[in-house]
Amino acid sequence: MRSLGFTLVLAITAACICIIAAFQWREGNFDAVFGKPATPIGERLYDEFTAEQVKHIFITANDIDAKFTLEPNGWQATRPWQDRMDPRSAVAIINFTLGMRVEDYAPTDKVNNTETGLGKKAIRIRLTNTHGQTLANYKMGRVSPWKAEVEDIDQPINTVFIEADDEGRKDYAYICTGDITQLFTTGLQLLRDHRPFYFNPTNLQKISIRSTQGELTLGREKPGHPWRIVKPLDLATNPQAMKNLIEGLFSLRAVQVRDRSDVTLPATDQATNNRQIAITRFGSKDETMLDIYPPDTPEATQTVATLNSRPNTIFDLPTKPTQGTVSLADLPLDVNTLRDPTLTHLNIAALQSIAIQPSTGQEIVISKEDKQPWMVNIGGQSFIANEAKLFKLLKTVTATHVIGFESDAATDFSPWGLDKPFLKLRFLAINNEALEIRFGMNTQGDYFVNRLGTPTVMKVDPLLVKSIAVHPFEWKHARLWSINRFNLLSLVRQKGKADPIDLRYDFGEDKWTAEQSGEDISAKLINSRASFMLEKIEGLETAKWLARDDSRALAALTEPSLSFNVIEKSVDDDGNDSGVLIRTLILAPTATPDRHGYYYGIMNRNPHPFLISSELYEHLSLDLLEE
Repeated sequence: MRSLGFTLVLAITAACICIIAAFQWREGNFDAVFGKPATPIGERLYDEFTAEQVKHIFITANDIDAKFTLEPNGWQATRPWQDRMDPRSAVAIINFTLGMRVEDYAPTDKVNNTETGLGKKAIRIRLTNTHGQTLANYKMGRVSPWKAEVEDIDQPINTVFIEADDEGRKDYAYICTGDITQLFTTGLQLLRDHRPFYFNPTNLQKISIRSTQGELTLGREKPGHPWRIVKPLDLATNPQAMKNLIEGLFSLRAVQVRDRSDVTLPATDQATNNRQIAITRFGSKDETMLDIYPPDTPEATQTVATLNSRPNTIFDLPTKPTQGTVSLADLPLDVNTLRDPTLTHLNIAALQSIAIQPSTGQEIVISKEDKQPWMVNIGGQSFIANEAKLFKLLKTVTATHVIGFESDAATDFSPWGLDKPFLKLRFLAINNEALEIRFGMNTQGDYFVNRLGTPTVMKVDPLLVKSIAVHPFEWKHARLWSINRFNLLSLVRQKGKADPIDLRYDFGEDKWTAEQSGEDISAKLINSRASFMLEKIEGLETAKWLARDDSRALAALTEPSLSFNVIEKSVDDDGNDSGVLIRTLILAPTATPDRHGYYYGIMNRNPHPFLISSELYEHLSLDLLEE
């Protein structure tokens, strides 16, 4: 018969087995009883939750205990300060936790805490969900000597010493991929958002800039709509300047942030000189306002500022440009920087006519009928317009930026010479909408522009004025002539003082013959080159027409480097032979830097010299004969 003691031992053993089985059934394994084994090499230390589940972050580092909570307005610190957490730091911590891949491990009693940094000075991180349940709990030590290879990353990455402190884990120290130790180099200060403004750029409705000079307000009706200056004037904005402002406000970062209780702000009378930058989001009437105090001295590199949405925080903002950072000096905050500097906003497709009226010359009228080429009318004479000049004019007035705004309330235009403009441009659209631009010059030789009917005076670059063709000859079509190779009898080319080559073209055979000094040199002639040269001559165009009395051109053309005589059959309107037409083209090099890359030219049937490109000259002067 068994003893009572033996029976009791069996009963206790059975009960233990039942308890262990219950734990196993509940947890799916025996980890709750015996502890989880070490996470194998190559697997993630934490993979049982997602980033979206993390609602609280607890950190202890450098004897500071901190708590951060995800609220509707973003991550907020509730201790050791009441302030906004840098959301990038929260993302970095969560992603680091979920991305830790085990590279090696060892029992904690086999590890030297001094070498790993997992002792009392270790950084403790705990992540919890909405209900306060722990998702991850670990200590982070030093960066380990080991570098890890990670897929899709070219260079090996750092690893750190980690000890998991989650309930039920056995005591192991790990080497894991990743490194966020730089977040804790200055205590927990880098976890505190150093950016005053935190906003979604697409949801921004209004920006107000206030100073002792007044208020500048920028706004837009809906997300995606263009920004306009709405105060002090209704003006279009410069898209690039607006982009720089919004990006600058978003990236503006304090040199350091401090508790309001630790700082004595400047006296109230000084605060009247404060500058304020306020933003308003769509769907909200509340402003987020940054109050910027004047720097102590003009040489100061930073100044203090407060933010109404973070009343416990003082920002030390940089005032001078520094590479790699955004300072207050980098922000475009004045109306003339933010306004649209474009001279005009012409609807070119609707344009019907342009009148160019220089004060000392003939009026040039350029107009266009439906589906017809642009025509120039000067003094009752009409001809096809020079398309290059027209394109340049339209680009000048629609794409060129003014270099300054002189006044938005001018009534007397004489200080800028606009009471007696030296040039007027009038644009007329199909719907009879008209725009007139007046150009003036002051006594110092500066150039200014005014749109007729407005009080605005703008300063422009002298090069803008010089780019506008105001001489009738400049509007002549760029095409020099029209040669019909069917009627071509002879093409005589002379290079410098060498004997000319007389080229004759057989249109039916598409073949050339050549003579030089009375000798038939057809056997030496390279037909393909002669045909290529003729093709360039047929479509010969100027790069620029010059004045009749251009002394530099006329002097250079007395010693030509290349000349052509083009001899053609002439036919009347009925197609009958009416004689022979001889046209001469003379070319010579330029010798001044401002005309570098061009050659002078003149024709016997046109008194105006002109310029052609060096590339075209090379095509006309290529060697025609075999060596």
